[in-house]
Amino acid sequence: MRGAASDQAKLKAVINGARAILERKSFVESSRAIFDYCCALTGAVSGYVALLSENGEENEVLFLEAGGRPCTVDPNLPMPIRGLRAVCYETHEPVYENDFMHSEWARFMPEGHVAMQNVLFAPLNIEGRTVGVMGLANKPGDFTDEDGEIAAVFGELAAVALSNSRYIDLLHEKTASLEKAIAQIKTLRGLLPMCSRCKRIRDDEGFWTRVEAYLAHHTDALVSHGLCPDCLQELYPEEAKRILKDGGHPPSS
Repeated sequence: MRGAASDQAKLKAVINGARAILERKSFVESSRAIFDYCCALTGAVSGYVALLSENGEENEVLFLEAGGRPCTVDPNLPMPIRGLRAVCYETHEPVYENDFMHSEWARFMPEGHVAMQNVLFAPLNIEGRTVGVMGLANKPGDFTDEDGEIAAVFGELAAVALSNSRYIDLLHEKTASLEKAIAQIKTLRGLLPMCSRCKRIRDDEGFWTRVEAYLAHHTDALVSHGLCPDCLQELYPEEAKRILKDGGHPPSS
């Protein structure tokens, strides 16, 4: 019965983690919810979620949960990829240490950092690349291989949430570009202030520009130059007679 209840709790936590991806708009919100569900299931009370920086050399912490323990480290300080974190990034697998303060990894801790009884890191993998980690710490007792497997699942959920967030951001950018293009098209469909003499058009900034320059800026159209039959007749009457006699059209360039 105890094993069945444990399995039911795991399933419920995973479902709640998946729901967090759909219900929350930002990655910070969804990753925090996923982190909390993972902590509740593994027993961890401290930790964070961080993403790999663009240069691939540091962790960029999204949030930090000290679990009620004192921590005076500035969260804005750089967090280099080293120690046990580096192992997680290199192997793309969960790693943990149950005697952290006496391990080789403790020397990488900055002064004032929250005391770490034990630590577990789970990777956020996207397309075979670890793009971030979920760190868990200070579980009463020890972390186990089962905890590592659980954290790996929630790390995958966080990775899905990150991919979803990035896709939404890209979609918003594309939508903004499309709205801008539509706005430009609507401008051409509206009332254009045009000089009745020189035929220049007044733009949104109040400058008067030639028609061809205005069209080139607001559309993808290419403007060529020529003479309509009336202007050809007025400027070059003899040439107009010849062209019209031959059934041709005024030249353009």
